Amino acid sequence: MSEKIEKKKKGGILNRIMSGQILNSKIITNNGWLIALIVLYAFIYVSNRYEYEQELLRIDKLTKTRNKLKNNLLTLKSEFSYKSRQTEIEKLLKETNSDLKVATKPIYKVKK
Repeated sequence: MSEKIEKKKKGGILNRIMSGQILNSKIITNNGWLIALIVLYAFIYVSNRYEYEQELLRIDKLTKTRNKLKNNLLTLKSEFSYKSRQTEIEKLLKETNSDLKVATKPIYKVKK
């Protein structure tokens, strides 16, 4: 008779889980703190991974914004350098019928 009881107790872990006897077993009572610590580490791991993914998304978004701004700056610089050429300024002066003209005499220094 005692052999039958021992065989029942030695039943698989799956049988103990399905029957609810796992909560009464010595595995849970002896290693409760260890199991709680493992569960705590699992929660910390999942939350850190989520925060890391959010940080990566934020970095990606900021990188895209930076690239757009760099492209806009490059476009503005090229437009400015095109419009500030002497030939473009002369064309603009001719179109507006301004009295300003290009200097033909060289610049001279005044000495004291």
